Amino acid sequence: MSLVQHDTDLFSVEHEFGWQAGLVTIPVRMTVVRLSDGQLILHSPVPVSPELRLELEALGRVGYIIVPRAHGRFVAEVSQLFPDAQLMAAPASPSRRLKSQFQASLANQPPAAWAGELESYLVRGFRLDEVVLFHPSTRTLIITDLCFNIHHASTRLSLFFFKANGMWEYFGPSRLIRRLAVSNRVVMRESLEKVLECDFERVVPGHGDVIEHGGPDALRAAWRM
Repeated sequence: MSLVQHDTDLFSVEHEFGWQAGLVTIPVRMTVVRLSDGQLILHSPVPVSPELRLELEALGRVGYIIVPRAHGRFVAEVSQLFPDAQLMAAPASPSRRLKSQFQASLANQPPAAWAGELESYLVRGFRLDEVVLFHPSTRTLIITDLCFNIHHASTRLSLFFFKANGMWEYFGPSRLIRRLAVSNRVVMRESLEKVLECDFERVVPGHGDVIEHGGPDALRAAWRM
């Protein structure tokens, strides 16, 4: 794995994660945002190899590690590599992450150190406690499980699963998420409308390929807004 630069101060790296007891391999993307003071934000941590660690350290100091719900598998090992980084989570944390020491909960109010550089929006009415990040300087929206955009599969079983769950070569929620993760459609729609007020063009998903252009239209179509 090595970092891919998408824009000034915006990078990401993709990791193939064995899901469903290792039977399905799904791509998981860690997004890296560099603040003006040189600190790095790692969103949705993945395993950090020695080579990747050198790349990160060449960019700046890791100041924050953001752990979205259901993306805490590697938080312990990554936080050990960067012990001075502040751990932040969505409002509700799954039990597997309780052993980690989180310093803050991330929702609609980002840390003061991010003021003017990175905004956060909690998607209400959505059981996964998704917190969307907006990076104004690069017009980028960073999401987790709100939408998938998977265009490659490492195994036939993975391909079958992606197609069966409506995740293959399609930007949008999986069938399971669309049916089970929405707790209040009206409230969720209001949250997404707020997100769509952001001036973004690019969308960096937690799973799958980055959308470089047409992000707002893609998000509207994904959730039929």
